Amino acid sequence: MSKTYVNRLTTQLVVVGALVVMSAGVARAQKPRPAGPPVTTHGATKANDAAAKGQANAEAKRTDADADKAANAADKKEDASERAALKAARNQPKELLKGIKLSKTEEKSVDAIQKKYEDQLKDLDKQEDAAEKSGAPTTAIATKIAALRTQEQADLRAVLSPSQVTQFDKNASALGAKH
Repeated sequence: MSKTYVNRLTTQLVVVGALVVMSAGVARAQKPRPAGPPVTTHGATKANDAAAKGQANAEAKRTDADADKAANAADKKEDASERAALKAARNQPKELLKGIKLSKTEEKSVDAIQKKYEDQLKDLDKQEDAAEKSGAPTTAIATKIAALRTQEQADLRAVLSPSQVTQFDKNASALGAKH
């Protein structure tokens, strides 16, 4: 073998080796990329199907979480208003009878009325708790409490003498201005 032939063969082998290395790099660059965030090129977003599905899933979960958060906030607000209504209903007789001197018989009648309505308020509270735990829709407890308060006020007023009724009415109007 001549020296020229060997040089030529070596050159050819080097060229072939370089081509093999370059073709491996090109083949590697053409492999599909794993799913990931969308690629932005010149202001246009290009996403693969898996990434688009992931983005849609994430958006749906965010929307569900926002809806759950809003529902929880509404439930908390409703619960707070119900607790306030119950507290006001329980304090109402004391506020209405402020400054009124009761006789023994009037006091017994007032105590009986208060016990009657306190028991009804407790039952209403238990019904509300049971409905909440079972997930059943609750009827407007605040309106039921308001009706009980109105009836209790009428019953208390009926027990009083005409001179006591004027003070009772003043207390009722002051209480109405508060609530």
